[in-house]
Amino acid sequence: MKKFSRRKILTTFGVAASSVLLNNCASKPESSKPLLINSYSSLAPPPEIPSVRLGFIPSVEIAPLLVAQNRQLFAKYGMTDVQLVPFRSWQDICDRTKIGTSLGTSSDGIDGGHLYSPLPELLNEGLITPDRVKTAMYVLMRLHTHGGHIVTSNRLKPFGIRLGRAAFAPLQDVARLFASPIYGAIAEVGSNYDLWLRYWLAAMQIIPNRNIDILAIASDEIATAIKQNRADLLCLARWNTLQLSNAKLVNPAIAIQEIWQNYPGELLAMRADWVDRYPNATQAIIKAIIEAQIWCDRPDNARELNTLLALSLTESASLIDQPAAMFAQMFKNSPAQSLIPIAKQRNQSQPNNFPLKYWSNDGISVSYPYKSHDLWFLTEYQRWGMLADNFESKETIDAVNREDLWKSAAKAIGVPDTNIPIATSRGIESFFDGNIFDPNNPQKYLSSMRT
Repeated sequence: MKKFSRRKILTTFGVAASSVLLNNCASKPESSKPLLINSYSSLAPPPEIPSVRLGFIPSVEIAPLLVAQNRQLFAKYGMTDVQLVPFRSWQDICDRTKIGTSLGTSSDGIDGGHLYSPLPELLNEGLITPDRVKTAMYVLMRLHTHGGHIVTSNRLKPFGIRLGRAAFAPLQDVARLFASPIYGAIAEVGSNYDLWLRYWLAAMQIIPNRNIDILAIASDEIATAIKQNRADLLCLARWNTLQLSNAKLVNPAIAIQEIWQNYPGELLAMRADWVDRYPNATQAIIKAIIEAQIWCDRPDNARELNTLLALSLTESASLIDQPAAMFAQMFKNSPAQSLIPIAKQRNQSQPNNFPLKYWSNDGISVSYPYKSHDLWFLTEYQRWGMLADNFESKETIDAVNREDLWKSAAKAIGVPDTNIPIATSRGIESFFDGNIFDPNNPQKYLSSMRT
Protein backbone atom coordinates (compact mmCIF):
# COMPACT_ATOMS: atom_id res chain seq x y z
CA MET A 1 0.00 0.00 0.00
CA LYS A 2 1.34 3.41 -0.90
CA LYS A 3 2.32 5.41 2.15
CA PHE A 4 1.50 9.07 2.63
CA SER A 5 3.21 11.45 5.01
CA ARG A 6 1.23 13.35 7.62
CA ARG A 7 2.03 16.59 5.75
CA LYS A 8 0.71 15.10 2.51
CA ILE A 9 -2.50 13.97 4.18
CA LEU A 10 -3.07 17.36 5.76
CA THR A 11 -2.42 19.07 2.44
CA THR A 12 -4.66 16.72 0.49
CA PHE A 13 -7.61 16.60 2.83
CA GLY A 14 -7.25 19.67 5.05
CA VAL A 15 -9.90 20.93 7.36
CA ALA A 16 -12.15 21.41 4.37
CA ALA A 17 -12.61 17.64 4.32
CA SER A 18 -14.87 17.86 7.31
CA SER A 19 -17.86 16.69 5.32
CA VAL A 20 -16.56 13.11 5.53
CA LEU A 21 -17.35 13.03 9.23
CA LEU A 22 -20.93 12.39 10.12
CA ASN A 23 -21.20 13.05 13.84
CA ASN A 24 -21.65 16.28 15.74
CA CYS A 25 -19.20 16.93 18.59
CA ALA A 26 -21.13 19.56 20.51
CA SER A 27 -24.41 19.77 22.30
CA LYS A 28 -27.11 22.33 21.54
CA PRO A 29 -26.05 25.96 22.06
CA GLU A 30 -27.14 27.53 25.33
CA SER A 31 -29.05 30.20 23.44
CA SER A 32 -30.22 30.84 19.92
CA LYS A 33 -27.64 33.61 19.61
CA PRO A 34 -24.09 32.22 19.73
CA LEU A 35 -21.47 34.32 21.46
CA LEU A 36 -19.62 36.42 18.90
CA ILE A 37 -16.16 37.84 19.37
CA ASN A 38 -15.61 41.47 18.48
CA SER A 39 -11.86 41.60 18.40
CA TYR A 40 -10.15 44.88 19.22
CA SER A 41 -6.70 43.45 18.54
CA SER A 42 -5.78 46.43 16.38
CA LEU A 43 -6.16 48.68 19.42
CA ALA A 44 -4.11 46.46 21.73
CA PRO A 45 -0.35 46.96 22.07
CA PRO A 46 1.55 44.41 19.98
CA PRO A 47 3.21 41.45 21.68
CA GLU A 48 6.71 42.14 22.94
CA ILE A 49 7.78 38.87 21.31
CA PRO A 50 6.01 36.86 18.57
CA SER A 51 7.25 33.42 19.66
CA VAL A 52 6.50 31.00 22.48
CA ARG A 53 6.99 27.28 23.10
CA LEU A 54 4.07 25.44 24.73
CA GLY A 55 4.13 21.77 25.63
CA PHE A 56 1.13 19.46 25.47
CA ILE A 57 0.03 15.85 25.79
CA PRO A 58 -1.69 14.79 22.53
CA SER A 59 -5.38 14.44 23.44
CA VAL A 60 -8.76 15.90 22.56
CA GLU A 61 -8.56 18.01 25.71
CA ILE A 62 -6.10 20.36 24.00
CA ALA A 63 -8.41 21.04 21.05
CA PRO A 64 -8.42 24.82 21.74
CA LEU A 65 -4.64 24.95 21.31
CA LEU A 66 -4.82 23.07 18.01
CA VAL A 67 -7.68 25.25 16.79
CA ALA A 68 -5.89 28.47 17.77
CA GLN A 69 -2.88 27.30 15.79
CA ASN A 70 -4.71 25.84 12.79
CA ARG A 71 -7.11 28.75 12.34
CA GLN A 72 -4.35 31.34 12.71
CA LEU A 73 -5.83 32.82 15.88
CA PHE A 74 -2.45 33.09 17.57
CA ALA A 75 -1.17 34.99 14.52
CA LYS A 76 -4.29 37.15 14.53
CA TYR A 77 -3.22 38.56 17.88
CA GLY A 78 0.43 38.96 16.86
CA MET A 79 1.87 35.62 18.06
CA THR A 80 3.16 34.48 14.70
CA ASP A 81 5.59 31.82 15.96
CA VAL A 82 3.74 29.64 18.49
CA GLN A 83 5.38 26.24 18.75
CA LEU A 84 3.19 23.44 20.16
CA VAL A 85 5.56 20.76 21.38
CA PRO A 86 4.15 17.25 22.07
CA PHE A 87 5.33 15.19 25.04
CA ARG A 88 4.61 11.66 26.24
CA SER A 89 4.28 12.43 29.95
CA TRP A 90 3.34 15.22 32.32
CA GLN A 91 6.69 14.79 34.06
CA ASP A 92 8.44 15.58 30.78
CA ILE A 93 6.40 18.79 30.47
CA CYS A 94 7.30 19.77 34.04
CA ASP A 95 10.99 19.05 33.51
CA ARG A 96 11.14 21.04 30.30
CA THR A 97 9.15 23.90 31.84
CA LYS A 98 11.68 24.05 34.66
CA ILE A 99 14.45 24.35 32.07
CA GLY A 100 12.55 27.13 30.31
CA THR A 101 13.65 28.84 27.12
CA SER A 102 15.70 31.63 28.68
CA LEU A 103 12.77 33.90 27.85
CA GLY A 104 12.42 32.79 24.28
CA THR A 105 16.09 32.48 23.31
CA SER A 106 16.58 28.72 23.74
CA SER A 107 14.88 25.60 22.42
CA ASP A 108 16.05 23.37 25.26
CA GLY A 109 12.90 23.90 27.29
CA ILE A 110 9.40 25.29 27.02
CA ASP A 111 7.66 28.35 28.43
CA GLY A 112 4.73 26.38 29.83
CA GLY A 113 1.70 24.70 28.35
CA HIS A 114 -0.90 22.01 28.96
CA LEU A 115 -0.87 20.76 32.58
CA TYR A 116 -3.24 19.27 35.12
CA SER A 117 -3.93 20.61 38.59
CA PRO A 118 -2.06 20.97 40.85
CA LEU A 119 1.15 20.73 38.80
CA PRO A 120 1.58 24.53 38.53
CA GLU A 121 1.45 24.86 42.33
CA LEU A 122 3.84 21.93 42.76
CA LEU A 123 6.29 23.43 40.26
CA ASN A 124 5.97 26.78 41.98
CA GLU A 125 6.96 25.22 45.29
CA GLY A 126 9.64 22.90 43.88
CA LEU A 127 7.74 19.73 44.76
CA ILE A 128 7.60 17.99 41.38
CA THR A 129 11.19 17.91 40.11
CA PRO A 130 14.00 15.79 41.60
CA ASP A 131 16.24 18.75 42.49
CA ARG A 132 13.36 20.53 44.33
CA VAL A 133 14.15 23.79 42.54
CA LYS A 134 11.20 26.19 42.54
CA THR A 135 9.87 27.41 39.19
CA ALA A 136 7.46 30.32 39.61
CA MET A 137 4.30 29.55 37.65
CA TYR A 138 1.01 31.20 36.68
CA VAL A 139 -2.27 29.43 35.93
CA LEU A 140 -3.93 31.26 33.04
CA MET A 141 -7.04 29.29 32.10
CA ARG A 142 -8.86 25.96 32.06
CA LEU A 143 -9.12 24.14 28.74
CA HIS A 144 -12.15 21.84 29.00
CA THR A 145 -14.66 19.85 31.02
CA HIS A 146 -15.84 16.26 30.41
CA GLY A 147 -13.84 13.57 28.65
CA GLY A 148 -12.70 11.25 31.45
CA HIS A 149 -14.12 7.78 32.12
CA ILE A 150 -13.63 4.98 34.61
CA VAL A 151 -13.71 1.52 33.05
CA THR A 152 -13.36 -2.07 34.23
CA SER A 153 -11.63 -5.08 32.70
CA ASN A 154 -13.64 -7.96 31.33
CA ARG A 155 -12.86 -10.25 34.24
CA LEU A 156 -14.83 -7.91 36.52
CA LYS A 157 -17.83 -7.63 34.21
CA PRO A 158 -19.89 -10.36 35.94
CA PHE A 159 -19.59 -8.53 39.25
CA GLY A 160 -20.80 -5.12 38.07
CA ILE A 161 -19.64 -2.37 40.42
CA ARG A 162 -21.95 -3.05 43.34
CA LEU A 163 -18.95 -3.42 45.59
CA GLY A 164 -18.33 -2.42 49.16
CA ARG A 165 -15.37 -3.12 51.40
CA ALA A 166 -16.92 -6.34 52.73
CA ALA A 167 -17.89 -7.60 49.28
CA PHE A 168 -14.61 -6.61 47.66
CA ALA A 169 -12.32 -8.46 50.08
CA PRO A 170 -13.31 -12.01 49.07
CA LEU A 171 -13.33 -11.00 45.40
CA GLN A 172 -9.78 -9.77 45.78
CA ASP A 173 -8.81 -13.05 47.51
CA VAL A 174 -10.27 -15.10 44.67
CA ALA A 175 -8.45 -12.95 42.11
CA ARG A 176 -5.14 -13.54 43.90
CA LEU A 177 -5.78 -17.28 44.02
CA PHE A 178 -6.71 -17.85 40.39
CA ALA A 179 -4.96 -15.09 38.48
CA SER A 180 -3.51 -11.96 40.03
CA PRO A 181 -4.78 -9.29 42.44
CA ILE A 182 -7.26 -6.71 41.23
CA TYR A 183 -5.40 -3.51 40.45
CA GLY A 184 -6.38 0.03 39.65
CA ALA A 185 -4.44 1.74 36.87
CA ILE A 186 -3.69 5.24 35.64
CA ALA A 187 -1.04 6.70 33.35
CA GLU A 188 0.73 8.85 35.97
CA VAL A 189 0.63 9.00 39.74
CA GLY A 190 -0.97 12.19 41.03
CA SER A 191 -2.71 13.01 37.75
CA ASN A 192 -6.34 14.09 37.62
CA TYR A 193 -7.21 10.58 36.49
CA ASP A 194 -5.50 9.23 39.60
CA LEU A 195 -7.61 11.52 41.80
CA TRP A 196 -10.88 10.64 40.01
CA LEU A 197 -10.17 6.92 40.38
CA ARG A 198 -9.28 7.26 44.05
CA TYR A 199 -12.43 9.25 44.74
CA TRP A 200 -14.64 6.67 43.01
CA LEU A 201 -13.01 3.70 44.71
CA ALA A 202 -13.26 5.31 48.13
CA ALA A 203 -16.94 6.04 47.49
CA MET A 204 -17.37 2.27 47.09
CA GLN A 205 -15.42 1.77 50.33
CA ILE A 206 -12.45 0.35 48.43
CA ILE A 207 -9.58 2.32 49.90
CA PRO A 208 -6.54 2.87 47.63
CA ASN A 209 -3.26 1.55 49.05
CA ARG A 210 -5.22 -0.43 51.64
CA ASN A 211 -7.69 -2.59 49.73
CA ILE A 212 -6.26 -2.08 46.27
CA ASP A 213 -3.04 -0.84 44.68
CA ILE A 214 -3.13 1.70 41.87
CA LEU A 215 -0.42 1.14 39.27
CA ALA A 216 1.05 3.73 36.95
CA ILE A 217 1.04 2.24 33.44
CA ALA A 218 1.99 4.16 30.32
CA SER A 219 -0.91 4.66 27.90
CA ASP A 220 0.71 2.56 25.17
CA GLU A 221 1.13 -0.34 27.61
CA ILE A 222 -2.35 -0.38 29.14
CA ALA A 223 -3.88 -2.83 26.64
CA THR A 224 -1.15 -5.36 27.37
CA ALA A 225 -1.54 -4.82 31.12
CA ILE A 226 -5.29 -5.53 30.91
CA LYS A 227 -4.69 -8.75 29.00
CA GLN A 228 -2.17 -9.80 31.66
CA ASN A 229 -4.63 -9.03 34.51
CA ARG A 230 -2.49 -6.14 35.76
CA ALA A 231 -5.20 -3.50 35.29
CA ASP A 232 -8.86 -3.96 36.19
CA LEU A 233 -10.21 -0.59 37.35
CA LEU A 234 -8.89 2.21 35.17
CA CYS A 235 -9.44 5.94 34.76
CA LEU A 236 -8.78 7.13 31.23
CA ALA A 237 -9.24 9.97 28.79
CA ARG A 238 -12.04 9.51 26.27
CA TRP A 239 -9.78 8.56 23.37
CA ASN A 240 -8.15 5.77 25.40
CA THR A 241 -11.58 4.63 26.60
CA LEU A 242 -12.87 4.33 23.04
CA GLN A 243 -9.79 2.49 21.82
CA LEU A 244 -10.00 -0.10 24.60
CA SER A 245 -13.79 -0.39 24.35
CA ASN A 246 -13.63 -0.97 20.60
CA ALA A 247 -10.97 -3.63 21.25
CA LYS A 248 -13.47 -5.22 23.69
CA LEU A 249 -10.96 -5.05 26.54
CA VAL A 250 -12.94 -2.86 28.94
CA ASN A 251 -16.47 -2.00 29.99
CA PRO A 252 -17.23 1.66 30.78
CA ALA A 253 -18.47 2.07 34.35
CA ILE A 254 -18.98 5.77 34.92
CA ALA A 255 -18.05 9.11 33.36
CA ILE A 256 -16.21 11.63 35.53
CA GLN A 257 -19.02 14.07 34.76
CA GLU A 258 -21.29 11.71 36.71
CA ILE A 259 -18.95 11.92 39.70
CA TRP A 260 -18.63 15.72 39.64
CA GLN A 261 -20.85 17.72 37.32
CA ASN A 262 -18.92 20.30 35.27
CA TYR A 263 -15.67 19.25 36.87
CA PRO A 264 -12.57 21.35 36.12
CA GLY A 265 -10.42 19.84 33.41
CA GLU A 266 -6.82 20.42 32.43
CA LEU A 267 -5.32 23.88 32.12
CA LEU A 268 -2.84 26.24 30.52
CA ALA A 269 -0.04 27.45 32.77
CA MET A 270 3.18 29.31 32.03
CA ARG A 271 6.40 30.34 33.72
CA ALA A 272 5.85 33.48 35.73
CA ASP A 273 9.06 35.12 34.49
CA TRP A 274 7.87 34.78 30.87
CA VAL A 275 4.44 36.23 31.65
CA ASP A 276 5.88 39.09 33.70
CA ARG A 277 8.33 40.04 30.97
CA TYR A 278 5.86 39.68 28.10
CA PRO A 279 2.43 40.76 29.40
CA ASN A 280 1.14 41.77 25.95
CA ALA A 281 2.20 38.44 24.45
CA THR A 282 0.51 36.64 27.32
CA GLN A 283 -2.73 38.51 26.68
CA ALA A 284 -2.49 37.60 23.00
CA ILE A 285 -2.13 33.90 23.84
CA ILE A 286 -5.12 33.92 26.19
CA LYS A 287 -7.27 35.85 23.69
CA ALA A 288 -6.49 33.38 20.92
CA ILE A 289 -7.31 30.35 23.06
CA ILE A 290 -10.53 31.87 24.43
CA GLU A 291 -11.65 32.56 20.86
CA ALA A 292 -10.73 28.99 19.95
CA GLN A 293 -12.71 27.62 22.89
CA ILE A 294 -15.80 29.53 21.81
CA TRP A 295 -15.32 28.25 18.26
CA CYS A 296 -14.96 24.65 19.50
CA ASP A 297 -18.30 24.77 21.32
CA ARG A 298 -20.34 25.93 18.32
CA PRO A 299 -22.31 23.01 16.87
CA ASP A 300 -21.84 24.19 13.29
CA ASN A 301 -18.07 23.78 13.70
CA ALA A 302 -18.34 20.18 14.93
CA ARG A 303 -17.35 18.38 11.77
CA GLU A 304 -14.43 20.67 11.10
CA LEU A 305 -13.21 20.19 14.66
CA ASN A 306 -13.52 16.40 14.35
CA THR A 307 -11.42 16.43 11.20
CA LEU A 308 -8.78 18.69 12.70
CA LEU A 309 -8.42 16.44 15.73
CA ALA A 310 -8.35 13.29 13.67
CA LEU A 311 -5.61 14.57 11.38
CA SER A 312 -3.64 16.12 14.24
CA LEU A 313 -3.76 13.27 16.75
CA THR A 314 -3.81 10.15 14.58
CA GLU A 315 -0.66 8.83 12.96
CA SER A 316 -1.07 9.04 9.21
CA ALA A 317 -0.17 5.35 8.81
CA SER A 318 -3.16 4.33 10.90
CA LEU A 319 -5.79 6.57 9.34
CA ILE A 320 -7.16 3.57 7.45
CA ASP A 321 -7.27 1.34 10.53
CA GLN A 322 -8.54 4.13 12.81
CA PRO A 323 -10.84 6.19 10.59
CA ALA A 324 -11.27 9.84 11.38
CA ALA A 325 -14.95 9.28 12.09
CA MET A 326 -13.98 7.52 15.29
CA PHE A 327 -12.93 10.85 16.73
CA ALA A 328 -16.48 12.08 16.41
CA GLN A 329 -17.56 9.48 18.94
CA MET A 330 -15.46 11.19 21.59
CA PHE A 331 -17.78 14.17 21.52
CA LYS A 332 -21.00 12.20 21.60
CA ASN A 333 -22.50 10.10 24.34
CA SER A 334 -20.27 8.29 26.76
CA PRO A 335 -19.80 4.66 25.68
CA ALA A 336 -22.78 2.40 26.40
CA GLN A 337 -22.66 1.76 30.12
CA SER A 338 -22.92 -1.96 30.72
CA LEU A 339 -22.30 -1.45 34.42
CA ILE A 340 -24.61 0.47 36.74
CA PRO A 341 -23.05 3.63 38.21
CA ILE A 342 -23.33 4.02 41.97
CA ALA A 343 -25.08 7.34 41.56
CA LYS A 344 -27.81 5.72 39.49
CA GLN A 345 -28.22 3.02 42.15
CA ARG A 346 -28.93 5.81 44.59
CA ASN A 347 -31.67 7.16 42.34
CA GLN A 348 -29.79 10.34 41.45
CA SER A 349 -30.67 11.75 38.08
CA GLN A 350 -27.88 11.50 35.54
CA PRO A 351 -27.26 13.26 32.22
CA ASN A 352 -27.53 11.02 29.18
CA ASN A 353 -24.45 12.29 27.42
CA PHE A 354 -21.31 14.21 28.16
CA PRO A 355 -19.97 16.09 25.15
CA LEU A 356 -16.61 17.72 25.68
CA LYS A 357 -17.05 21.41 26.35
CA TYR A 358 -14.32 24.01 26.09
CA TRP A 359 -15.95 27.37 26.77
CA SER A 360 -19.06 26.93 28.90
CA ASN A 361 -21.57 24.28 29.95
CA ASP A 362 -24.94 24.58 31.67
CA GLY A 363 -24.34 28.32 31.77
CA ILE A 364 -21.15 27.78 33.79
CA SER A 365 -17.74 28.98 32.61
CA VAL A 366 -15.41 26.16 31.63
CA SER A 367 -12.49 28.38 30.65
CA TYR A 368 -12.24 30.63 33.71
CA PRO A 369 -9.65 29.35 36.25
CA TYR A 370 -11.57 29.31 39.55
CA LYS A 371 -9.29 29.44 42.57
CA SER A 372 -11.74 27.22 44.44
CA HIS A 373 -10.96 24.41 42.00
CA ASP A 374 -7.23 24.78 42.58
CA LEU A 375 -7.98 24.42 46.29
CA TRP A 376 -9.92 21.19 45.79
CA PHE A 377 -7.02 19.53 43.97
CA LEU A 378 -4.54 20.54 46.65
CA THR A 379 -6.93 19.31 49.34
CA GLU A 380 -7.23 15.95 47.57
CA TYR A 381 -3.45 15.73 47.49
CA GLN A 382 -3.48 16.22 51.24
CA ARG A 383 -6.21 13.60 51.60
CA TRP A 384 -4.05 10.95 49.95
CA GLY A 385 -0.79 11.93 51.62
CA MET A 386 0.75 13.45 48.50
CA LEU A 387 1.04 16.85 50.20
CA ALA A 388 1.70 17.85 53.79
CA ASP A 389 -1.28 18.92 55.89
CA ASN A 390 0.45 22.20 56.71
CA PHE A 391 0.92 23.13 53.04
CA GLU A 392 -0.13 26.77 52.58
CA SER A 393 -2.68 26.12 49.86
CA LYS A 394 -4.49 29.44 49.74
CA GLU A 395 -1.30 31.48 49.79
CA THR A 396 0.18 29.39 46.98
CA ILE A 397 -2.99 29.62 44.90
CA ASP A 398 -3.08 33.39 45.28
CA ALA A 399 0.50 33.54 43.99
CA VAL A 400 -0.04 31.14 41.08
CA ASN A 401 -3.60 31.69 39.86
CA ARG A 402 -3.81 34.69 37.49
CA GLU A 403 -7.52 34.76 36.82
CA ASP A 404 -7.13 38.54 36.48
CA LEU A 405 -5.23 38.01 33.23
CA TRP A 406 -8.06 35.81 31.92
CA LYS A 407 -10.61 38.51 32.72
CA SER A 408 -8.53 41.19 30.99
CA ALA A 409 -8.20 39.11 27.84
CA ALA A 410 -11.89 38.17 27.81
CA LYS A 411 -13.01 41.77 28.15
CA ALA A 412 -10.54 42.92 25.50
CA ILE A 413 -12.07 40.69 22.83
CA GLY A 414 -15.63 41.59 23.68
CA VAL A 415 -16.79 38.74 25.90
CA PRO A 416 -19.93 40.09 27.64
CA ASP A 417 -19.83 40.69 31.37
CA THR A 418 -22.50 38.00 31.77
CA ASN A 419 -19.93 35.44 30.60
CA ILE A 420 -17.21 36.62 32.97
CA PRO A 421 -17.40 35.21 36.53
CA ILE A 422 -17.49 37.81 39.27
CA ALA A 423 -16.04 35.58 42.00
CA THR A 424 -12.88 33.49 42.16
CA SER A 425 -14.86 30.70 43.80
CA ARG A 426 -17.55 28.65 42.09
CA GLY A 427 -19.00 28.02 45.54
CA ILE A 428 -19.90 24.73 47.18
CA GLU A 429 -19.28 21.73 44.95
CA SER A 430 -21.42 18.58 45.17
CA PHE A 431 -20.32 15.05 44.29
CA PHE A 432 -22.25 11.97 43.22
CA ASP A 433 -21.91 10.23 46.59
CA GLY A 434 -23.48 13.10 48.53
CA ASN A 435 -20.25 14.70 49.73
CA ILE A 436 -19.67 18.43 49.33
CA PHE A 437 -16.61 20.64 49.15
CA ASP A 438 -16.90 24.11 50.67
CA PRO A 439 -13.92 26.22 49.56
CA ASN A 440 -14.40 28.31 52.70
CA ASN A 441 -13.83 25.24 54.87
CA PRO A 442 -11.53 22.76 53.12
CA GLN A 443 -10.48 21.27 56.45
CA LYS A 444 -14.02 20.05 57.09
CA TYR A 445 -14.03 18.29 53.73
CA LEU A 446 -10.60 16.82 54.40
CA SER A 447 -11.58 15.49 57.81
CA SER A 448 -14.80 13.94 56.50
CA MET A 449 -13.09 12.20 53.56
CA ARG A 450 -10.25 10.57 55.43
CA THR A 451 -10.89 7.01 56.50
